[in-house]
Amino acid sequence: MFGATFSIAAQGLEMFRKSADVRSRNILNANNPNYVQEEAIITSFAPVGVKLDEIQRTQNFYYMLVRNQKLSIVSSLDTSIKGNAQVERLFQEFTQGLGGSEYVDRFFKAYQNLMKEPTNEGARSELLNSAQSLMSYIKDRKADMDRMVASTDYDMRVYLNKINTLAKKIAQTNQEILTGYAQTYTRGKDYKNLLDERDKYLRELSELININVREDEIGRVRVETDSGFVLVEDRYSWELKYNAGNKRVLWKSKDGSEVDISDFISGGRTRGLLDFHKDLKEYTDELEKATQKLISEIKLPLNAQATNNWYWFNNMETTSTAFGFSGSIIFNISATTSVTINYTSTTTLSNLVNTINNNPTLTGNFAANIVTNADGTYTMVITTTDPSYTIRDSNNLVHRSEPLFTGTKIADVAISSSADSYMRNLDYEKVDEFMGFSKNWWRGLSALYNKIVDTIASKQRDLKTKHEIESALLTSLETRIHDIQGVSVDNEFIELMKIQRSYEALARTINAMDEMIQATINMV
Repeated sequence: MFGATFSIAAQGLEMFRKSADVRSRNILNANNPNYVQEEAIITSFAPVGVKLDEIQRTQNFYYMLVRNQKLSIVSSLDTSIKGNAQVERLFQEFTQGLGGSEYVDRFFKAYQNLMKEPTNEGARSELLNSAQSLMSYIKDRKADMDRMVASTDYDMRVYLNKINTLAKKIAQTNQEILTGYAQTYTRGKDYKNLLDERDKYLRELSELININVREDEIGRVRVETDSGFVLVEDRYSWELKYNAGNKRVLWKSKDGSEVDISDFISGGRTRGLLDFHKDLKEYTDELEKATQKLISEIKLPLNAQATNNWYWFNNMETTSTAFGFSGSIIFNISATTSVTINYTSTTTLSNLVNTINNNPTLTGNFAANIVTNADGTYTMVITTTDPSYTIRDSNNLVHRSEPLFTGTKIADVAISSSADSYMRNLDYEKVDEFMGFSKNWWRGLSALYNKIVDTIASKQRDLKTKHEIESALLTSLETRIHDIQGVSVDNEFIELMKIQRSYEALARTINAMDEMIQATINMV
């Protein structure tokens, strides 16, 4: 009788000790966000006795997955916001200081001042200086954004290395879970520390890239991207690679092939960097467009001593685009000889150039050519063989002139090496007309530049609004998860005290039984 009783009591003490260990572990990890509360499940079995059935982990796996998906979205937005904040600081319209719009305004004001006073040396110097300042500002902003691209490429490699490392750790944890399950199957399956570690890795991975996770009956997980590209399965892991040239993320299969999954990544810091790369390219392209417009449009009215080139001031999208209006160009060879070339609304730039070059009277005196502008548009330049020859267009579209800027893009844009000579040989009769042209050029360039500024500001506002909403949802999910699986220190202390009292009571029972046995033995 005493043997069975002692056995039951010993089992009870062991169960109470194990329960106390579990409660103590809960208390120690109360502030660990990756820890899930545990509870020792003790059951009785026939005919008499108790056993530790399992160490139960009070986790809601579904909520954890939803939380991680929301974490991916918040992390993506956070990364994009930080990147765009750097761009905001570059374009100082958002803060105090001299911004690009002021450089544009200063340049065109200087241009107009020169048209008002074409002989003013100070006005010439001011135009050159303001043009150089504008070019320097644009080149500096382009260089800054190029450095951001390089920095973002570096960050992407760091993030993908972390993803690959986490995938390997999760695969290794899967193997350890299988081992832990086998070793503790008869002792309550007490390997939950591995599951906490697994959850920590999954959370870290979710910050970097959006994932789908499936858990088997013992806690091993299969991890893949939203589009089904596997990152972890059983004890195996797959890697991601970055192609910096194309700004693309590649998934490497086991047979060595690589698949571009950039468009299938919907969350995490990886998505944020990919989006920021697109934003940077958009900003850079818009800055290039503004610069190319500057190169393509800004010209100076010149006299016969400076140039024999006459430009058609109507840039066309293609050489075959119809003008949409009618007019005529008069070529004056001498006081008694002139040629009139008519064009209609259906005439194209190619048609007009061919007509001029095929006119027998103009041949040898005038040569027309199509010019491709830096901004991708087309125009016509007519070169005279004699500086005394003149050209007049009924729509005021042909002028003896030369571009102030040379180059095709930000990298090679420069002020014409002949700019100073041009400004000393202005056609004074044309300065009022060019004053009018400059107003249109000013409006057009300002609109392009302001589009960059507005796009940056608008994008940042949208990102911050989305981040605020998604962060609030994430906080709500975090609170819900903590309510389900978090540790209440007060409750754990109360339960621990109950276990301690039960343990002490059972220990006193065993002492009393021991005294009874000793008394019985002494009676014999």
